[in-house]
Amino acid sequence: MYQFNNVFSTSGASSPAGPGPWLDATFQTSGSGVLLTINNVGLSSGEFISELDFNVNPNFTVSAIQGLQFSLVASNGNFGATSIITGEDIKKADGDGYYDINFNFATSANGRFGAGGQLTYLITGISGLNASDFSYLSSPGGGVGPYYGAAHIQGIGNGASVWANPNLGPEITPVPEPAPAAFLAVLLGLWGFWFLRVRSLRLQPARI
Repeated sequence: MYQFNNVFSTSGASSPAGPGPWLDATFQTSGSGVLLTINNVGLSSGEFISELDFNVNPNFTVSAIQGLQFSLVASNGNFGATSIITGEDIKKADGDGYYDINFNFATSANGRFGAGGQLTYLITGISGLNASDFSYLSSPGGGVGPYYGAAHIQGIGNGASVWANPNLGPEITPVPEPAPAAFLAVLLGLWGFWFLRVRSLRLQPARI
């Protein structure tokens, strides 16, 4: 999970109205690819995301990065179409480095990706793709950075905007694996032994 809670470039505003994180992005490995969920958890009314950038494993070839596919799985909120382009260092965020994945959201008043909005995409196109393939810094591009991601937040106050990034690296939460069958068998055996022992003691005649 990336939590966008730091401002690295401003245009008429020091930060969004509310405290960060203003949005978070979670990459999760699934059986058919990687699920990416973008959640505008901290945006205030009128604020919206117009651009969002991420990086991908630099060991992938240029053609592989260009071949990444994004399928919309779920969405929450009334917003317009999203344009997604991919390619090695294809997009430069304002005052930052170059990114491989670029989301562009609608900016019209009735179709913005704003407060409370949420999107989930299934990312495919590369065999063996997993969530860790998206935990890379942007390529240097002068100015500030590099960062793991960049978001353009607009609609702050009287038309101001900022560029935000995750202040820290990704917060990695491993999914616990099920206990091995042998371990479970041992636990069941111990429980059965305890149950029979207690039952045997209860059935013995009392000693006077």
